[in-house]
Amino acid sequence: MAESKYQKYVLREPRIHLSPKKVTDNPTFGLSEELMAGFQKMDCNFNFVGILGSYVLADPPHRHNCDEILFFISTDPRNSQDLGGELEIALGPEWEKHTTNTPAIICIPKGLQHCPVFVKKVTRPFYFGHLLLAADYFAGAMPLE
Repeated sequence: MAESKYQKYVLREPRIHLSPKKVTDNPTFGLSEELMAGFQKMDCNFNFVGILGSYVLADPPHRHNCDEILFFISTDPRNSQDLGGELEIALGPEWEKHTTNTPAIICIPKGLQHCPVFVKKVTRPFYFGHLLLAADYFAGAMPLE
């Protein structure tokens, strides 16, 4: 296939580099600064993981200097409103807890403290992902006061 004018914008089989695989998750695909080395500069970090069992997502409480979107997606095409598990996330310096067992998108504005995310129960694998509008996930983290 001849190289097209816009082929450079299509990333095939994106993969992320995570810490050693846990038995509770399965990396599926993502986008990072390293993977976008051949692309025009775009400030975003995208991660998508299959959740297979209960655990605490690795990030300690933190905040970012940009907006972030977290999403939890069902894998059941016949019942897309059943997440397949239950999770809890803490938001704000008060650690206000939010629990869901349905698919959810959590829009976290710049500067809002968030995490940890506790995956309390998994009855069927589901997907977790995040979109951070910064090139490097950890470079966007801001220290807590």
